[in-house]
Amino acid sequence: MPKSFIVIVGLILISSLGFSETVVSIVGTSVDNGTPLAAVPINLINTDAVGGLQFSVKDVPNHLAFAGVYAAGRTAAEPFDDFGVDGIEGTSDFGEGDGLYTPGEPFTDVNGNSEWDGAFSIEFNDRDTTVSVLIFDASGNSIIPGNGPICTILFSIPGTVSDEITDLRFNDVIEDDYEFLLGVTDPDGNPVNTIWTNGFLTVGGIEVTIASGGGGTANNFSVPIGIEMDNAVPVKGIQFNLVDAPDYLTVYSVQGVGRGVDFTFAFNEVAGQSMVLGVSFAGDEIAAGSGAFVELVFTIDADAPLGEFPIAISQLIVAAAGGVPLPSNGGDGMFAVTTGVDDRAEVPTKYELTQNFPNPFNPTTTIEYSVPEASDVHVGIFNLLGQEVRTLATGEHQPGFYSALWNGLDNNGIRVESGVYLYRMNSKAGFSATKKLVMLK
Repeated sequence: MPKSFIVIVGLILISSLGFSETVVSIVGTSVDNGTPLAAVPINLINTDAVGGLQFSVKDVPNHLAFAGVYAAGRTAAEPFDDFGVDGIEGTSDFGEGDGLYTPGEPFTDVNGNSEWDGAFSIEFNDRDTTVSVLIFDASGNSIIPGNGPICTILFSIPGTVSDEITDLRFNDVIEDDYEFLLGVTDPDGNPVNTIWTNGFLTVGGIEVTIASGGGGTANNFSVPIGIEMDNAVPVKGIQFNLVDAPDYLTVYSVQGVGRGVDFTFAFNEVAGQSMVLGVSFAGDEIAAGSGAFVELVFTIDADAPLGEFPIAISQLIVAAAGGVPLPSNGGDGMFAVTTGVDDRAEVPTKYELTQNFPNPFNPTTTIEYSVPEASDVHVGIFNLLGQEVRTLATGEHQPGFYSALWNGLDNNGIRVESGVYLYRMNSKAGFSATKKLVMLK
């Protein structure tokens, strides 16, 4: 599999990495006009353990306000089963459904130290035009090697910002009595050679979405899936990633259709995501209009379960003549496995409520849970006052793996406000678990 992609129409797409390099990048993010908050991931690629890092991000032009930052991926708390040591419902002293780790609860030992580890410490300084972030673990844990987001910065978007691209740039901050330089260290505190890659936040503009339909059979090829674009101006080039979670899809072929029939499309699989690039070497453009401009065929993993799972467009870059980025926004969709293997081919051995994906989300998110025995089960969404705003599932469940989709609406069909919500699973067999999710608008 190639380790690098091509540079075309002035877009830097991806560069090949040496095994000794560490890369910190701002993940390109797009949101609709009128969205009050944007979640911008900071990604870390490291082949050796990292002790900590510090960086500053500046928005140009300075139209955004810093709203918060939280740990993600390998710096977040290790996942655990929140059902207590004794497994008896209602004994809150043992931690059932309290959202906190109680010693003795099963957990996923991500870093292999045989202990449950909470989230890394994240300190920040809002400097008006620049936000500075420091990530470390006071217990001495390191960020294990990998490739993925390590934190997410929340930016507040004023209502006056629409159809606009904001540069998000790493930069060194040096003030009279304070120095905050870009830096990554190893577990011993030594500096690590690092590449810093900037990104964009796009508000509104050109809409790129996943067409409805699509799907297929496990261990086979998918039905062609169209990617649609609504663009009021001609497009010279486009790049995007398609993300599915879990990673059941691998891109097999890409073909221009409609207004994109004269474009050349290339593709690659990078860190579980399907990267697609389109450009015309003859100088043609995708004319202004709407509808599908490219179709993709995937191979579907043999372990893909029956049912639907979400797919999303990320790291979208749309370019006009000369490689100038255009404001653009990528949408989400659903992929259906219609025939093939049954849900994981076996009955789960325990009750489990997994973390929703994507999180934060807009407009939909998927919640998966497992039931090992016939039981009455209730799954619902709650606000921070403990009031249930949406029932996702209730009643008798047979043993199996289940998936519920929440579209951000309450039980009356009204869209809830953006913010933090809880989702809870209860079983009459005594199991209870609660997790947090973040909805963005």
